[in-house]
Amino acid sequence: MVWYAAQTFYCREERVASFLEEKGLTCFIPMRYQERVNLDGKKERILTPAVHNLVFIQKTFEDHELDAKKEGCPYPLFVIRNRETRKYYEIPDAQMAEFRAICDPDYEGTLYVDSETAEARPGQKVRVIRGAFTGLIGKLVRYKNRSYVVVTLATLGIMLHIPKWYCEKIEE
Repeated sequence: MVWYAAQTFYCREERVASFLEEKGLTCFIPMRYQERVNLDGKKERILTPAVHNLVFIQKTFEDHELDAKKEGCPYPLFVIRNRETRKYYEIPDAQMAEFRAICDPDYEGTLYVDSETAEARPGQKVRVIRGAFTGLIGKLVRYKNRSYVVVTLATLGIMLHIPKWYCEKIEE
């Protein structure tokens, strides 16, 4: 089983996901908690998309069926393609399962950046050996005097704050 990454526009990712779910598709949007002040002046935590304009769609159909299902979408939607083959960029289910675990909205040490920014940072390939993300493989980098493990997926880079002593180096 694989997943597709789709780009939306004008911060309509939740509406696009709702439309696709009505068509029988399974979608995932990375979410996080944000504090906002309501009209009464009280702070409240609400769940919002961590990255705007990105929806992941589980493939349970043929490529041409996706084109037919997204046909009537009232919002612009662009499925990300592989640059060389021009076919839809496919994300393996195992990689997506790991990604979904990383995007836990209750974990506060997560930064979302574009994949170019994440890949540009120098670092060492590591495996996490302790904590909630045991087994995760990524690149250990320094950012604002903190250690982060960087994982990239499609056009998205995720930086998880994980202490460096929770990681072991992997020889490349």
